[in-house]
Amino acid sequence: MPLRLNRSEIESEIILDNLHFFKEESLSYFRVSNSENLGINVEYIPIKDSKWDENRFELFIFENPYLTAENDVFEVYESTIKERLGWIFPLTILESNENDFVDHKNLNDYKFIAYKKLLSYNLNISEELFGQEFVKLSDMYGDKVICLLCKETIKKIVDFKIENYILSFYKYGYLLTDGKIEIKAFYEYQEFSNEVRKKSKIKIKKSKFPIDSNAFTKSLFIEHILQSESYLVRFILLYQIIEHFMEELSEQQYNEHIEDYKKKQLGKNDFRELINRSSTERDLVRSIFDGANLSDDLKNDFVSEVDFLYTEIGRISKRNLFSDKIYNIRNLVTHSLRDLTYKAESLKKITELFERIIIELLINNTLNLEKKDSN
Repeated sequence: MPLRLNRSEIESEIILDNLHFFKEESLSYFRVSNSENLGINVEYIPIKDSKWDENRFELFIFENPYLTAENDVFEVYESTIKERLGWIFPLTILESNENDFVDHKNLNDYKFIAYKKLLSYNLNISEELFGQEFVKLSDMYGDKVICLLCKETIKKIVDFKIENYILSFYKYGYLLTDGKIEIKAFYEYQEFSNEVRKKSKIKIKKSKFPIDSNAFTKSLFIEHILQSESYLVRFILLYQIIEHFMEELSEQQYNEHIEDYKKKQLGKNDFRELINRSSTERDLVRSIFDGANLSDDLKNDFVSEVDFLYTEIGRISKRNLFSDKIYNIRNLVTHSLRDLTYKAESLKKITELFERIIIELLINNTLNLEKKDSN
């Protein structure tokens, strides 16, 4: 898939599908051109080139509003194997040698591959670049994040698809992009970035809930939640995912009770009692989170923040189960928002934690409730 240069004045398109690397005494660069040698020169800035075959690697382009510094470079691992899959790094590292990774042999090979893959990508580039002596990758791609994974390694993972790892990457602030979606920075930058930077690698895990194949959750999560900077809007939208699970869980339980009643495994009174109990929102929320594999630290932080907020507004957060705290804060936001007028920072912190809870819920979903699209 080659670069494409659109020339508006003559309504034509130049396909740049010839890629060559030139190494001179004081300058290295790639030339991307067509059969008539019309094209652009892209300066190669890293200190080393490579003999590796770029066809051994898969390229993925991400956005991240938090981890954009040159040293925000991480090895990528997957939860089911011990081998490194590859690297993820900001594009800026390809255009500077002022970072901690300038002499990293393996990563330098990846840098060279990144240039070759990016200059063979299906991308429309600006006509303004055509007349310049040399251009940079950032002139074409902006401040994107590059992920390169070794095909030989990802083949060892059963049915590997990058779409199955969207949520895992997002836990670190990365969103797989087609250039149309921009993540709105939401977490407190310093706190979030420092938390991720404590690690030299990121570990991804296949989501049990296929967010990319479900039109509702994909649209809700990517097109709405990630593009909202309002903590209140974000919380309400995030809770819609809980509502989605509640609806499907209620329907599943209802059908199971009907089947048991038809088989005479339930008496009339037991059937009526189970139907009434399974229809309450609090019990449905509890059922959703009873089987969720969430970290204890995350749950404890959420409970502490909710209890703190209730104390601040002079209320008691009744019922102490983790799922109760989620339902309580939902009720507070829905029915008593006026009491939170001056508690924006507290509610924002709760929403940050709630977002992480929803991410882990979707990744580790054990309910098997996903509803496939009918079309």
